Amino acid sequence: MTLEFISERDDLPRDLEPLLEAVAQSCAGAEGLSIPVFASLTVVGDEEIHAINLAERGVDRPTDVLSFPSVSYPVGKTARDCETRIRREYDPHTGACFLGDIVISLPRAKEQAAEYGHSLRREICYLTAHAMFHLMGYDHMRDEDKTVMRVMEEKALYSLAPEEGEAGTMEDDRLYEAAVAMLERSYAPYSDFRVGAAILCDDGRVFTGCNVENASYGATICAERCAAFTAVANGARRFVKIAVVGASAKAWPCGMCRQVLAEFADSDMVVLVGKKGEAYTSHTLGELLPYCVAKKDILE
Repeated sequence: MTLEFISERDDLPRDLEPLLEAVAQSCAGAEGLSIPVFASLTVVGDEEIHAINLAERGVDRPTDVLSFPSVSYPVGKTARDCETRIRREYDPHTGACFLGDIVISLPRAKEQAAEYGHSLRREICYLTAHAMFHLMGYDHMRDEDKTVMRVMEEKALYSLAPEEGEAGTMEDDRLYEAAVAMLERSYAPYSDFRVGAAILCDDGRVFTGCNVENASYGATICAERCAAFTAVANGARRFVKIAVVGASAKAWPCGMCRQVLAEFADSDMVVLVGKKGEAYTSHTLGELLPYCVAKKDILE
């Protein structure tokens, strides 16, 4: 997998091109492609991506990333299922098959990096991975498709090391961002303390939740338990990681939520905690709940 990187901007992070090629290679590997492929990636400003969005999609506004696959995939099929179609895009000059074009808005990437509290490099890496899977036939119009695409993104980005001097991994960033997105769905008319959560399960699926308050305060449910119960209702039984974010302050899991998490996780489960717009911190469930009531205590 090779990536043709095109940009004349002088405000890009250092050594970005080889990093993005590594992301593209990881995406192709996660998809299981066995034939040589390549794609082009262009970094532009808001005006340029606005014009492209309008001309190609009829959408009159800028966006963060656009992808234009060269292959038309049948419904329900992705690149791994369509080797014959991909081979039709063979380019003799590169000796590989062309997957399509990616366009990223640098201003939008900067805004989103600031919003989520991580580096610009990380944001561009995610946008590249997201677009690569679009080039390979993935979409997120339906919730079930979005879940599948998110799992593939996490699979591709998980193996990439974080930038030197930064904590966490790219997987952590995406999980945290999923929690941030849930802040908009929070129902907190009494406390006005909005919380979002996202849980990563051992099978790669991610489930999200938000706090839902009630006039009878005892009927309120925290974001962590909302996400946890959604995961269990969908068949998940082992939690690997959770991200919890507050809109106005760090949202530490309450004691009840910590106990619920302990029912489906080991003490080394990672707990990411933060406030929207700020960097999160990483802890283990064992640190937050050193003495929990465990299954073994009840069953033995």
